[in-house]
Amino acid sequence: MTTMGKIRRNAVAIFTGDLVNKASTFAVYAMLSRYTSLESFGLLQFGLLVLYTFNVFAAAGLPTLLTRRVARHANRSRHLLYHGYAGALASSLLAMLGMILFAFVMRYDAEMRWVLCLLSIAIVPYALTLVAEAVIRGRERMHLIALANLPGNALLVGGAFAVLSLGYSVYWLAAVVITARTATFLLTHAMASYCCQHSLAVHRVGFRVGMKQLKHSLVFFGNDGVNAIWSALDQVMLSKFASEREIGLLGSSYQILQPILMVYRAVGTSAFPTLCYTASRDAIAEMVQSLIGLLWRLSTPAAIGLFLLADEILVFAYGNEEFRAAAVVIRILIFTLFLDPVTPLLGHALWATKNEAVVLRIVLVNLMANVVVGCLLISQFGLIGAAVTYVSINFFNVLQHKYYFRREIAPLALGREWLRGLPATLCLLAVVACFVQWDAVRAGQHHWISLGQAIIALTLGMIVYVPLAFPGLCSHGVRMVTGKLEKA
Repeated sequence: MTTMGKIRRNAVAIFTGDLVNKASTFAVYAMLSRYTSLESFGLLQFGLLVLYTFNVFAAAGLPTLLTRRVARHANRSRHLLYHGYAGALASSLLAMLGMILFAFVMRYDAEMRWVLCLLSIAIVPYALTLVAEAVIRGRERMHLIALANLPGNALLVGGAFAVLSLGYSVYWLAAVVITARTATFLLTHAMASYCCQHSLAVHRVGFRVGMKQLKHSLVFFGNDGVNAIWSALDQVMLSKFASEREIGLLGSSYQILQPILMVYRAVGTSAFPTLCYTASRDAIAEMVQSLIGLLWRLSTPAAIGLFLLADEILVFAYGNEEFRAAAVVIRILIFTLFLDPVTPLLGHALWATKNEAVVLRIVLVNLMANVVVGCLLISQFGLIGAAVTYVSINFFNVLQHKYYFRREIAPLALGREWLRGLPATLCLLAVVACFVQWDAVRAGQHHWISLGQAIIALTLGMIVYVPLAFPGLCSHGVRMVTGKLEKA
């Protein structure tokens, strides 16, 4: 199998696993929006956001370090797995304590504190799961991760439905999250052990070796930790300047964008092992540039569709008219769909070439810029300010990654990739524009086209867009059909 073919296969496997994870989380949010108030939705959504942040601290950068080492030294996979567990156990217990202290230091009300303290228990099994997944990724058997996540996600969705339909509180829902995380770890460990069956045996697990791995992962830990704080910063600041309602609206907007963002992450993660053992820096640049161009062509119809259908998607997804207010947030955030494909690939390439200190410098600057811009915009404009802050800092993040990639690895001709997709994009916009109509101004407000018109416009636009954006895919399909007709 070719290198790009292997990346595509692994990307599909990672995307499938992420899709199952996000779908189960989204299903919980959807049920919560139907069975409880918007305030309760915001409460759990914020609790899971804080949990995600401390999960990153619990992993302590070990997953990235382990994936790189396993990709280069496959015969030591079992050794890296078990000593990774030793390091992750220590760091996750500290992170659990940190999340509990955070709940009290921030002086949240009693209900918020209890939710945060309960969810902190899920940190330990999640950190151990990340270690097991890192070993599986290093062996490039990403499909096993998706299989290991299925039962735990089924337990999460089924347990959440039972708890909410019976009228239990959010505390019971937190207990379901803990149980699901534990089940996922047990299955992921079994899959990782299967991957390591032909590697060297481990006769003794040394805690000191685990601590040594933690020491080597400090740069990755700093990068992941700062990134997690940066990701959560807008919602944390919004929680101080606004209410749970605004937090819920911002969080619901982020959730709608997750499917396309999962594709970006899957491609970046699947390319990482290949980038680690690719010797030529020019080859790395060529691979990264091709993948970015592919992701840009995928993101264009998604961005146009979200812009047109934001209102209907929100109401359909959450089953609550209150969420329609988040449509304006989504229409601001869609600009990041053209920015986010760049940073995962450039960041993984910098990691693969042992430039993790450079990536840490980038995210530290991002964090400081986010604090300054966020304080100015969120304090003045609330929800809209948070959305604009997110887009602005993402653009700044892309500029930094591109500069350091050029300096440390090789130049990128991203303008050429953008021009390659421009004709298809213009044709798609032209077709959609033929159907987009503004109603007469009534009561000083504009009204969007109907749902049916938007779907027809997007369908016709895609018929024109796909052959122009993906000519190789279409020509391959034509050859297959022609060959079958000739055989017939």
